[in-house]
This record gives sequence, structure tokens and C-alpha cells, in this order.
Amino acid sequence: MKDATQDYIDKEEASVRKPVELYKIWSGETYWYYTNGDVAVDFEEAPGGYVPATISRGSVEYNSQLDVHTMKIQFAAIEVPVVQYIAQNPIDIVWIEISRLFRDQDPLEKSVIFIGQIKSVSFKGVSAEAECVGFEHFLKMGIPLWRYQINCNHKLFDAGCIAGWTLTKEDYKVGPATVTLDATKTILTSATFGGYDADYFVGGLVEFGNERRTIVAYSGNAITINFKMINLEDNDSVDAYPGCDGQIETCRDKFISSNIDNFLGFPFIPEENPARRMP
Repeated sequence: MKDATQDYIDKEEASVRKPVELYKIWSGETYWYYTNGDVAVDFEEAPGGYVPATISRGSVEYNSQLDVHTMKIQFAAIEVPVVQYIAQNPIDIVWIEISRLFRDQDPLEKSVIFIGQIKSVSFKGVSAEAECVGFEHFLKMGIPLWRYQINCNHKLFDAGCIAGWTLTKEDYKVGPATVTLDATKTILTSATFGGYDADYFVGGLVEFGNERRTIVAYSGNAITINFKMINLEDNDSVDAYPGCDGQIETCRDKFISSNIDNFLGFPFIPEENPARRMP
């Protein structure tokens, strides 16, 4: 984080000042750029600028050690990316950077006031409140790499799963599939889904733009997702991917037989606990 120039400091200390705040949010290689100002701010790498949004924040709060800080941010519930929290928390970490900027400064210069990740989002009516934690929280997370379990520790199509494959995730994509929806918008029907083995898609994903949903059932030409997609309508096109239950037989028979070398589970763990045997 660079030091502010004297020009920025003078504006910050002025008795009358009107800075705007910039919100850069990203997950993986997908970025969103927002501002609480009334017009877009063309700044840095943001394509199309930081666009105006219904967004505000609370103050930065510190814990008793003054190192891990938190902040609450209020959004309109329809804003991406918070809309993806309606169904469930995303698998990938969603990062956020908040900066202050004076639009009448030349050249433009921002001052970063918060960097962290969105921990959770709660919804009330048409508004959403995101609880954010500082970057220090991420550095202190204790996460085991692997579990001693029967199922594979890899996530389907991750680097460990497909190591040495000549195929990729895209080779297993089914789509684009034009779908029709039932009244709940959780059952997606398309002829493109037909002809696969029972439960082929169960545990897999449906993707529509930036939205993802888990497939919980499959029959005939219809797949069922766990929660409806906010923007999906009849005759829209989606992509579907098969699921994996993490069993060694599925790894061998459903995908590539040689992929058994990548299986990171312990399928021969005794199911009976000898310490609980009765004489």
C-alpha cells in the first residue's frame, strides 16, 4: 500500500471534501467494480469504470489484539456478486478492496482503506448486508490439506483430479442447453440432457453466466437444482457438468479408468471400529 501524496492529504484534510469510495470485488479471475458516487469513475483497470451502485459501509472494527478487522457493507440484494449468496456461500473466496478517491484531483489517486474477504451475507427484503473480515483473518485460518476418509479429497476437475489427463472440464460440458422451467424454476428440462446414465449429473453443476447451482436430481430430460437461478428464464441456455460422489468406483468407471492414479482417498479404511466390538 503506497503512501498518499501531499495533494491527496491536502484534500483529505480540507474543511469541505467530497470523496467517493471505490469497491473492487473479485473471485478467481472475475471482477466487479462499483462506486458509491452518482457517476461512473474511469480509473485504473476497471473496464467501463467503477459503476454507480446502491452500496454503503460501516466503520472498520478491530478485535482486542487490534489486528483482525471487520466491516459491514450494505448492498442492493440484486447486485452481483452478493446475489450468489442467496442460495449458498460460494465455494471460492470473494475478496474486496475499498478505496477513497477525490474525483477533482489530477491525476486521480486512491487511498486503500480496507482489504479483506466477504465472510457471509444476510438478506432482508431488497437489501443485503455483507460481513467482511480483514486479510489478517485469511492468514490465520487453520485449514487441513487432506482428510483421512474413504472419499476422494480432490474436487472434481481440479488440478489434482485431472493431473495427466488429455481431457479437461470442458470436454465433459453438456450444453449449451436451451431449457424450460417449472413453476419453482428448480427443474430444468432440455432434450440435451437426455440419454445419460441415471444420476450422471447428480452432484454436478449448472452454470448460467456468473450463477452456479448444484444438481440434486436427474431423470429423463430434466435436472433439478438446489435453488433457483435469479436471472434464468424459459428458453435461456445453460451449461451442465456431471457430478462425482468421490467413490473410487466412480473415478474408475465414470471418467477415465487411468485416473485411479489420481484418486486421493482411502477406500480400504475398516468400516468397523474394533474398539467397539462386543465380546
